[in-house]
Amino acid sequence: MADYYPLISRAVANLGPSTPEQRRDLYARATNALIGQLRNSDPPITEADITRERLSLEDAIGRVETEVPG
Repeated sequence: MADYYPLISRAVANLGPSTPEQRRDLYARATNALIGQLRNSDPPITEADITRERLSLEDAIGRVETEVPG
């Protein structure tokens, strides 16, 4: 399982001052990209592994959100 925290933290920092909506859009794009990449991997990855990775990404997003000022 990958550690998505550094990636998400950097992406949010690169937004500069941001609204919750802007961050939600970023998180949705990251989630869609991750799931698309995993579903198209060769050899195929199981749905359980895809779910595990998605939950790991969601955990990183939650951690980053607790650190966002405001």
